[in-house]
Amino acid sequence: MKVFLRIIALGCIFSMAFAPRAQAQVTVTGMISDSNNLVLPYATVSNLNSGKRSLSDQGGYYKISASRNDRLVVTFVGYKPDTLIVSQSSGTQTVNIVMEAAGKFLKGVEVTSQYTPYQIDSIDRRNQYGYILDNPNKPLAGGSTPEGAGIVFSPITRFSKKEKQKRQFKENYEKMEKEKFIDSRFTPVLVSRVTGLKGDSLQLFMRDNYPDYNTMRTINNNDLLYWITDKYKAWQPKK
Repeated sequence: MKVFLRIIALGCIFSMAFAPRAQAQVTVTGMISDSNNLVLPYATVSNLNSGKRSLSDQGGYYKISASRNDRLVVTFVGYKPDTLIVSQSSGTQTVNIVMEAAGKFLKGVEVTSQYTPYQIDSIDRRNQYGYILDNPNKPLAGGSTPEGAGIVFSPITRFSKKEKQKRQFKENYEKMEKEKFIDSRFTPVLVSRVTGLKGDSLQLFMRDNYPDYNTMRTINNNDLLYWITDKYKAWQPKK
């Protein structure tokens, strides 16, 4: 029995001696913006070595865990990807990212009359954030969970924060897509051509008469011109 226990002890020592050691982690953080100092919310930061991904918040700040020499790639729709190599082995490494605007069209997408710039950008956004959008919503803590069911230690409770963040991102994404579509039709160039407005007056008119998504989805191009004209006639006395 003593020999058996000694063998086990030696085996444990051997395993501990030759087992790969976990690499120290460093928190990489900073702000993501473009050359015009415009912060970029919901930019994707991917750790190519670990497979982890993180999104920048609405202030453009990101945070992701990594190990020394890990390669991080930052992507955002309409901008060229940026890459950084983690140089620290522990603690916090702060790296601010300034992204460069890219071309309008996607590689691998045939540019024909069937695609509008909005549609191509929308495809790009969908490809970038598909790993979040395709992730189904999971139950949150509380709600239909029975009382006394161990909510404090429930895995649902543990991941509720991330689940809420995911749901909020989906809501923001849907809202953003609608606004992008509206902006693709209700453009300053078109409105200026119809109304003759320019500069601050043009911006004020467009702000006061920003159309809803359903209108822009259902109205054709000719009717849109009449719609802008009617809004301008009604807006002039209030100016």
